[in-house]
Amino acid sequence: MGARLDPVDLDRRHRTYDGWIPPTVAALLLEYGHLGVLRDQADAGDWFCAHRLARAAADRGEALALLEPFVAAGWMPALRTVAGLLAEWDRVDEAVALLGGPAGSGDRRAALQLAPLLARLGRIDEVVALLGPRAADQASAETLVEVTAGHGRDAEIAALLPAVGVGATDPFERGSSDAWNTVPLHATLLERQGRVDGAADLLRRHVHVDGVMYADHAQQLAGLLARHGREAGLRAFAADGGEEYALFALADHLEARHRVDEAVETLRRAAGVPAGPHVALHLAELLVRHGRRAEAIEVLRPVPHTMGGDPEWILRPLCRLLADEGRPDEALAYIDDFYARHGGTAGERLRERAEVHAHCGRPGEVVADLRAAGPVTRYVVEALEELLPGHDLGIGCADDLDGEALDGTSAGAIARAERLVRRGEPERAVALLRDRLDGPKVLRREHL
Repeated sequence: MGARLDPVDLDRRHRTYDGWIPPTVAALLLEYGHLGVLRDQADAGDWFCAHRLARAAADRGEALALLEPFVAAGWMPALRTVAGLLAEWDRVDEAVALLGGPAGSGDRRAALQLAPLLARLGRIDEVVALLGPRAADQASAETLVEVTAGHGRDAEIAALLPAVGVGATDPFERGSSDAWNTVPLHATLLERQGRVDGAADLLRRHVHVDGVMYADHAQQLAGLLARHGREAGLRAFAADGGEEYALFALADHLEARHRVDEAVETLRRAAGVPAGPHVALHLAELLVRHGRRAEAIEVLRPVPHTMGGDPEWILRPLCRLLADEGRPDEALAYIDDFYARHGGTAGERLRERAEVHAHCGRPGEVVADLRAAGPVTRYVVEALEELLPGHDLGIGCADDLDGEALDGTSAGAIARAERLVRRGEPERAVALLRDRLDGPKVLRREHL
């Protein structure tokens, strides 16, 4: 690396990838062992490649040397990254020294990173001095509450926070847009002071506000009641206004006390017929944890057909259970039947079948399915290659022409470059990125 780097230019390249390898491609270059390509790009001033090499370096001095030119430029992402490495290596004093200047000068991210490091060193007064004046900022307030736990400063911290409130419930109402939901933090501080009833009352009063249901308040209240053994209160909340958050906390509470059958029955009653997908999945996971896999399969089996919406998040655990029970062909038949009855694209069906094959360690079956399906888009092939890292599926794409991504977007170019790296063509990947990402961007007629 030659001349001193310019922070403004580094910010621009960080946003646009002009002259740099995007981070996902850099990660793949490392994963697939193309260290020479990474090193060449890092030597030319590519932050993402230098960062990736530094994270992988066995020698800590080498790691810092890779990032030093960016730090010397005073570029904040580099300073924060090096501070993070130093903290990982238990060189916390050095990390604090590196972040102290920017944090003191008003850099918000530096302050948020510095505060936990000061807390690790027991310097709680400095944490409060740093973040207390910034407590109107949500991230600063959350960090302040988190890192001061156990230091006996809870009442003081509560006084520094904005008053209890949920912020604007109408995005179009008049007034400041700076207000935010302080209820969870105030409840946390009350609980830490031993004021459990006060914390529960605060959360209960703010589960529903102006017709808005605050799921995080319900979840926090349910957890609070469970932690403190308030089973009667938890049951009452589950029956009235707690929705699934209270129900799941109650079931987990019962399971933790070895009342598994009671937990199962609680969820079965709540699941209904047809079973709601969230409750059915929680019940199935409970059954699996206790060796009752066959029951879990029967709980999940009807759900994708009745739930509506995207079924993948239920379909996949069901099919994994079938595969784990030695019934992968039944899982594949279920997928085929589901898409025959409910519709969906050929790519969606292929992806779900590939999930089963990958879970069973059968990449050859994925290739066979792809060949049988005929032409597919590059998005389908890329999704399957991500599912089976290290395996070249050897399948062309219906919308690939001369190895180019055709949609004209940066995202398309990056996706194509990722695919080239997976196929062992890193130089072509770099050339494609330089052609598509460097310099002024031109919107061509053929891309409209």
